[in-house]
Amino acid sequence: MTYKHRPPTSRTSDALKIRLCGKDDVPLSMKQLRDGLYQAARELLPYEKNYRARSITLYLTVIDENGRPVKISRTGEIKIYPYKCAADDFNA
Repeated sequence: MTYKHRPPTSRTSDALKIRLCGKDDVPLSMKQLRDGLYQAARELLPYEKNYRARSITLYLTVIDENGRPVKISRTGEIKIYPYKCAADDFNA
């Protein structure tokens, strides 16, 4: 098949990958997950003035104490819209 234009390519090569890993691949506790997410946010602080994140998708496989995957929400999805107050609109 001949293309007049290049076929679309995935933008995943432009994405920053942040991996949170437990020691020796042991599953992370929820506290370790939280601490790792905070650490990732701290590492991005130097870039907050000049850059934005287009979108962030975080996939978690949550397991019970026996290692079986569990669903922690009915839809399997949590959407978060960062809080913005009126003061943010007026740079107050």
